[in-house]
Amino acid sequence: MKDAADYLTYIKALMVVNPQVLRWTVVREEVQGDMGMLRYLLTLRGSGLLEIFERFQVVEGRVQVAKYSFHWQDAAGQLLKRWDNATHHREISTHPHHVHDGAEANVRPHGPINAEEVLALVAAEASG
Repeated sequence: MKDAADYLTYIKALMVVNPQVLRWTVVREEVQGDMGMLRYLLTLRGSGLLEIFERFQVVEGRVQVAKYSFHWQDAAGQLLKRWDNATHHREISTHPHHVHDGAEANVRPHGPINAEEVLALVAAEASG
């Protein structure tokens, strides 16, 4: 990646080619040189939704995600998973990184994750 705008273009391309993404909406984007922020709402096959949020910086061609939240829910609005690095849940071994798995209260350890990885997981899990 050369800068934040380049990264946004890359993530949009991943959404376009992802077979589970029917459409997506830009909720918010910010780019300032190497720093940026994205928030997109994706409608998935089966009417599920995925909201992706990242605050990031491109350093020497690599994307470093400082803050993230990826909220995936089914057509009925039920939480499937939400990965985030909010600083609550200090009891989790991977603090601040964690995943809410199937329910808000079901918090599990999870390593850092980014938009590219989440899009791949959603594509794999949603297709079978």
